This record gives sequence, C-alpha cells and structure tokens, in this order.
Amino acid sequence: MDDEAIEYYFDNIESFYSELDDVLNQYCADEKSAEKIFNQYIRFLVRFQHEFVQTTHEMAAVAYKLLDSTLFLEYSTTILSHLLHVYVLEAFDSNALYFSYSFLLHAGREDPRWMKYIVAEARSQQQNRLFQKMIPEIVNPMNEPALISVLLSLCFEMCKVTKLKRSDRAIITTSLLDCMLDIIESTRGDEEELFNYQTIKLILVFNEQFMMTQKKACDNLVLNMLARRMGTSNTFSENLFFMLNRSNDACVQLLILKLLYGIFTEPSLHEYFYTNDLFVLVDIILREVCNLGDEREAEALRDAYLRVLRPLLVNTQLKDTPYKRNEIHRLLCSIMTPAMHRPVDPITQRLIQKILEEWWVTVCEQPLAPLLGADTQGAVIEGSDGHCAILQPSPLLDCHNELASSLEDSLLNMSDLAIDSKEKENKVKKTLEITSTDLSTREAICT
Repeated sequence: MDDEAIEYYFDNIESFYSELDDVLNQYCADEKSAEKIFNQYIRFLVRFQHEFVQTTHEMAAVAYKLLDSTLFLEYSTTILSHLLHVYVLEAFDSNALYFSYSFLLHAGREDPRWMKYIVAEARSQQQNRLFQKMIPEIVNPMNEPALISVLLSLCFEMCKVTKLKRSDRAIITTSLLDCMLDIIESTRGDEEELFNYQTIKLILVFNEQFMMTQKKACDNLVLNMLARRMGTSNTFSENLFFMLNRSNDACVQLLILKLLYGIFTEPSLHEYFYTNDLFVLVDIILREVCNLGDEREAEALRDAYLRVLRPLLVNTQLKDTPYKRNEIHRLLCSIMTPAMHRPVDPITQRLIQKILEEWWVTVCEQPLAPLLGADTQGAVIEGSDGHCAILQPSPLLDCHNELASSLEDSLLNMSDLAIDSKEKENKVKKTLEITSTDLSTREAICT
C-alpha cells in the first residue's frame, strides 16, 4: 500500500521517531530496495515536516537516524548517488530539496570521504553540477532562509575538501560576493547569528580557493571586492575578529588568518580595519599564541598567527600608533628561548626573526639583542624600562659546567671502590684540590 494513503496519528515526537525507525529497519535485499526505502523515508519527512522537523536540531536528528542506520551503512554510496541525482540535480521541489541538501551536508560532515564521493558523483564535463546549482539558489530571494542556511553550509563543507575547477570558480563573481556582503550587513541586528556567520565562512573558503589558484593578489576577487567596499562592509570586518576570538574550529581560524594576511599585505587594504579593531586583533594574537600547545596542529596555527602579526605591525595603522609593543616583544623573545629545553621549530624561528627585524628594529627603532639557541633556559630578561633582551652564553659558563660534570663523575666512580672510609676521604680531598687548581687555570684562560 502507498504510504501516502495511510493515516498516521502521533502522540508526541518519540512516536514519530519510532515510525521513522520502522521505515529504516525494513528488510532490504538489494540496491533497488535500498532506494525504495529511502524514497519512503524522505516522503515521510516531507509529509510531517511542519509538525516534527522545524528546527535545525530536529533536522539533524532525522538526518543522523538515516546515517546511523544499518541501511545506510550497507548501501551508503547507493543512497548518496540516488539522493544526488534524483532529489537534488533533477528536482526543484523546495520541500524535498531542504531534506536532500541537509542529508548531503550531515553525511559530508560525518565523514569527509562521503563529501568527496558526492563531489565526484556531481562532476560532469569538468563541472561540479551540484556547486553550479547551489550558488544561484543561495542568492535567490524566493528561497526560505532555512534552505539558504543549509546551502551555505553545504557549499562551505564542499569547498573545504576539494579544489574548484576553473569552470566552477567562474560562477563566483563580483556580483555574487557583493550580494553576500549585503546579506551580512542586512543581518547585523539579528539575534540569531548563525546565518551571518555561515555567509562569512563561505566567503572565507572562496578566498582560500582563489589563494590556491591565483598567482597574484589582484586576481583574488574577494580582496578586490573588499577594496571596492571599503567602509561599507563594517559588519563583515567586525565579525571576522569576533569569530576568530570565539571559534574553537582550527579550520575556521586558519581561513580567517589567511584572509587577514591577504588584507594586510595588499596595499589598497592596509587601512581596511579601524584602529580599535586592530587593537582587539593584537590582544587575540597575544592570547592565542601563548595558549596554543605543542601539537602539530597547534604549531601550524601558531605559525599562521605569526605570519599575520608581521604585516599587521608593519603595514597598518599600528606602525604609527603603538599598542602593547613591549608585550609583543616579550612574547616573541619567550618563544625563541623557551624553558625546559624545548626545541623551537626552524620555521617559527625564521618568522619571529623576520618580525623582530622588520618591526622591532625598523619600525620601533629598538636594538635587536643576539638570540640564543632554542634550548637555552631563562635567557629572556626584562629591564627597568620595560624592554626585553636576550643574553648570549658566556664561555666561562661552559668551563664551569664541564668541570662540575667531571667532579661528579669522579665522586661517583670512587663510590664503587671497595676501600675503607679513611682512604675514601683522602681520595676525595685530593680530587677536590686537583679540580680547584684546574678550575682556576681554565677560568683564567676563558677570561
């Protein structure tokens, strides 16, 4: 019997979820049966969406019921291919599209391999048909905000795992970016910030796509559009720092830092941000660089912050408006001379050295103290004027350390000898006398 002809009565959402489980748990003999069960599932959701699938949380719940089911685990590629070709690329029912796009989004988030499979399935004649279809729908004012929200997130997740072809990048036009920036400005006062942030994240990943393919900054449409809208995209610029300050997603942080690097190294955008906003960015960098750990991902993120810090200090208003110069210098010195003999990555060393040379010496006109090796302990000192310096090692220190080690070895070796206490005492005194004479001689040589 057609499920549309069956009358359902649900006392609560739990009974609705129970019926969804019954649909997904039907016996499945082959791929055709899997497609048929999926068709029944999505029709059931469309039929009762206004009663039980109204929020993003409820949408995620029914999506993960599908993704966690035995049906999907056994026929994942069959269902994804069927969903893409039947319900997305060839369909225009907005109700079904909302669920279809949501299933693709949650599948891609759950496992990047599924997103790569979706991209491969959508590609035809060097074009990503799914991407080509979604972009116009994002800026279509007739679409519901819930559908546009899913489209923004799906485009973002897709661009994270694949490099767009030239034909796909061609659809990212200045008019599209202008429209997206207008959307961000128009949602400035909204209590729900998700839609605003989703739009910003898509612009960030578009910038990443241009950075991967364009050799010159002038070919980056995102930077070009920001230069054209100087002073008219304040919400975008403010929320960049707000997202960087709050986000725990390393990927989003890296994307923001890459855009900031592009802005601070493009002459037409050197004064894109207000000075007070730059102060906030300095505070964020000081905090994040201090708090990041020693994991590989943390080191990559720290290096990204340092890459942004150099043009921020050298090219922007901070060049003429000092802000926390001593704190910045102290932080850079402490990274170069960490405690506990922890080695410093050579890339990090070069980044810091370049900042010190171009900013501390050239802009601040301060002397650059000679740097020790990365394993020196307690080398950073601070003077009464608030300036930091890094001391060079003394050759006398090496002499003392070597002699002390020699003395310790001698005493340890004597402890193993089978001699009486009197003989031990005489040998220790003799050793101390010889070592003291040797120490005086070597100190004179070092001096």
